[in-house]
Amino acid sequence: MRLGFDACGIASVASVRDAEHLREWLDEGCAAEMHYMHNHFEKRTDPALLVEGAKSIIVVALNYYPSRMKDPSLPAFSYYAYGKDYHDVMKAKLRQLYAFVCETTGREPAGRAFTDSAPVLERYWAVQAGLGFIGKNTQLIIPGKGSYFFLGELILDLELPPDSPVKGGCGSCTRCLDQCPPGALKRAGRLDSRLCISYQTIENRGEIDQRVRVSLGNRVYGCDVCQQVCPWNRFARPNRTEEFTPSDEFLALDRERMEAMTEDDFRRIFRGSAVKRAGYNGLKRNLNALGE
Repeated sequence: MRLGFDACGIASVASVRDAEHLREWLDEGCAAEMHYMHNHFEKRTDPALLVEGAKSIIVVALNYYPSRMKDPSLPAFSYYAYGKDYHDVMKAKLRQLYAFVCETTGREPAGRAFTDSAPVLERYWAVQAGLGFIGKNTQLIIPGKGSYFFLGELILDLELPPDSPVKGGCGSCTRCLDQCPPGALKRAGRLDSRLCISYQTIENRGEIDQRVRVSLGNRVYGCDVCQQVCPWNRFARPNRTEEFTPSDEFLALDRERMEAMTEDDFRRIFRGSAVKRAGYNGLKRNLNALGE
């Protein structure tokens, strides 16, 4: 696609059909300290409350699988954080997509762009728009492409022909459930954030849960195990988005450099990066927890 997206589909706006699945996940405490997940439940399950008169959702996917990898012996960062912050990159591309819609339809529909920035059930709508299916690891899996994708949405008051959900699934495979280091995947499609390395090293603002500390390995920011072991990701190919290209300095970060890192170093190395979500103190906390 000329805007750089790797997949695109359209869904008709309607209330979420499996809202109770979300409610059960929240009631079980699986959101851990992400209290914001409890907010705006009605908006999460009804896009028409986000955009008045909403009729269609355009869902796009953008590949982030790295073109260059860190040495596996060095402190590990989740692949999605190798380059620039996806919020900024995706929002810019969504603005271009909106301009394309205006040009094509001859009108400026009311609407909003989203990418992990509002109460939108992105994976649900990606399924409805025919991009893929939800795997046992809770990730959206695009058949023939894998799961290393950012998602973005345009919710519009424009009637567009919807796509149909695709057929696909994990079959009898349980690699993600079996190999999640702390056992955060309690069962197919149910992630307990309290035991998730990504949650504990990124979202968590307190001390890392001892049950997770012993499973960190060399991971200082996030975890990709449930994707790395997924057979569907044998189809993963390096992304073509310049902003996601990691810097030489980032790729060379070893434990010694990270231990000596000052706040000024952190701001320079991770300027415009999603790693800012954990912050300097959070990254230092994660580093200190390795090998305990």
